[in-house]
Amino acid sequence: MPGFPLLTALIAVPAVAAAVVALLPSTARGALRAAAAAGTGATFLLSLLMLTDFTAGDAGFQLGEQVAWIPQWGITYRLGVDGISLLLVLLTTFMFPLTVLAAWEHTDRPKGFFASLLALEAALIGVFWALDVILFYVFFVAMLVPMYALIGIWGGSNRRYASVKFFLYTLVGGLLMLVAILYLYFKAGATSFDYDVLAGVALTGTEQLWLFLAFFAAFAIKVPLFPFHTWLPDAHTEAPTAGSVILAAVMLKIGGYGFLRFSLPYFPEATERLAPVILALGVIGVLYGALVAMMQSDIKRLVAYSSVSHLGFVALGVFALNPIGAAGSVVQMVNHGLSTGALFLLIGFLYERTHSRAISEYSGLLRSAPIFGGLFLVTVMSSIALPGLNGFVGEFPILLGTFATSRWAAVAAAFGVILAALYLLWAYQRMFHGPVEGRAVGFADLRPREIAVMVPLVALMLGIGLYPQPLYDRVNPAVEQIVADVRARTDVAAADEAAADEAATDEAATDEAQEGSP
Repeated sequence: MPGFPLLTALIAVPAVAAAVVALLPSTARGALRAAAAAGTGATFLLSLLMLTDFTAGDAGFQLGEQVAWIPQWGITYRLGVDGISLLLVLLTTFMFPLTVLAAWEHTDRPKGFFASLLALEAALIGVFWALDVILFYVFFVAMLVPMYALIGIWGGSNRRYASVKFFLYTLVGGLLMLVAILYLYFKAGATSFDYDVLAGVALTGTEQLWLFLAFFAAFAIKVPLFPFHTWLPDAHTEAPTAGSVILAAVMLKIGGYGFLRFSLPYFPEATERLAPVILALGVIGVLYGALVAMMQSDIKRLVAYSSVSHLGFVALGVFALNPIGAAGSVVQMVNHGLSTGALFLLIGFLYERTHSRAISEYSGLLRSAPIFGGLFLVTVMSSIALPGLNGFVGEFPILLGTFATSRWAAVAAAFGVILAALYLLWAYQRMFHGPVEGRAVGFADLRPREIAVMVPLVALMLGIGLYPQPLYDRVNPAVEQIVADVRARTDVAAADEAAADEAATDEAATDEAQEGSP
């Protein structure tokens, strides 16, 4: 569609829909739902147009849009898409209509609820599109407000504590990143915040290290990488179902996306220097998240800690600095969004019926609700990376890529796969097998609307698991270029350092010879 600002339209449609919902009367609940469904549905259909215009083998940014925004400060409205952002935006636009459909009967202040969801979608899409670093920061901060509202207004009994903790963690990380952005801006001559301009700034090793750590703080909190994860279980536990779904499916992916988009290209020497430390943190996150998940008595909190474990694999894939592992990390972000998002949806359906998430209060759910039990089992199998389902085609390449770089990290992380099978299957066995007892007695099976929410998710779990090549065709060129650039720039830096050392040695030898001559 030449000339059509597709990327801007994808931000504008949910933003306009949020404004429409905000203007509708609070009593018009049918209109509020219809507007939310129309806004998210139209955004998803519009996002599919990217697939026709996107060239799969191109590693660069495509469908670019650029307009001067604040020219006196060098800030532009610049958008673009590569294989990484393409997959993450498609995941975003796919999950939001399903989330709205799952929350169709939400009755507690639906006007603010649906407006917050739509505003959140617009901000998240902007994060993945932005190629001006200040524009990226604006969207990065903007997404905090609707998610803060979703947790703080429509969350559980401890919602205020969870929402403030979520907001402060992310805001502090974002402010550290802003300081680093401003440093790069002035280092570049204070003329532009353009992504490519700042990527070309020459930095010393010490500058790279400190700036890397500032960006790392923002993105490690979002992953969340151990030990920056402590806000996540509280946020998931207290958030309404829609908030948990979007938090798990999309918002946590900003961390992995930020590592690939900014940390590696901007600070290659610091990346290579700190990669072993981050690999160690990733392994700790995989094992720690799995062990703590195993101890949980609340099924929602169990899945929350499983995210800490599963997203540790994403950090491994990125910082293995291997194209196979990096591509696997992007695909795994998509897979985690589908499987964990589906688990939170199913837990939401469970809670709506019984108002309890305690594992011990259920037994025999598979007999009383076979459709619910069957869909839950498929989703669990996806989450534990069963071959033939989507989780396997993400985690296996990550382990392959990590093994090529750090064998101990790959072997240790592989135990996380085993632990995932233990805590998820053990929870499933306790809740779904055995005699029908406790809250499983009289438990109503899924309704047609709830089945309609789950069927597309399960279809993608199977489709990606059986044929992941279309995803890898689009993401491989981008990650291969990023990893190759990191390797090339670190090799040049190492060669320069070696040449400098040799020159210093030669100079010292010359001086010594001159001192010894008569």
